Amino acid sequence: MTTIAYRDGIMAADSGSWMGDATHSWANKLAKGLDGTLYGVAGGAPEALGFLDWVNAGADPEHMPVAEAMPDGGNSFIVLAVSPGGPVRIIGAKGVETYDAPYFAIGGGAATAFGALWAGASAADAIEATKEHGSGAHGHTRTISHGAPTC
Repeated sequence: MTTIAYRDGIMAADSGSWMGDATHSWANKLAKGLDGTLYGVAGGAPEALGFLDWVNAGADPEHMPVAEAMPDGGNSFIVLAVSPGGPVRIIGAKGVETYDAPYFAIGGGAATAFGALWAGASAADAIEATKEHGSGAHGHTRTISHGAPTC
């Protein structure tokens, strides 16, 4: 389970990694492209980490990893992407969906994070709320922003 939240130029994520129902390690789920686009990835570790490797290698659009549709209708991974001043984009097996929204959340704890964001929480506080009141986030909260280095 993973939760990614975005608000006001800041993207946040938990750092927990699961094997079934058990937490087993920590993972970075965020990256910033050379153009300042923020990316947060949820899903299967190999696929999600492969997407972040693609971002860190320069995000060549011709070689972007593509999520696969799963038998249950889900995605092998899903991406929350926000360019500076741009709309929110969700990248998954069905392609790209675009939203003109001031905040957004994806992943296992998205419902809890959306509630916190709706109530005015920052992206990082939405992840903290999910860790406290949901089951879709675990570990340290990490952030990345359009204007500052990764925290």
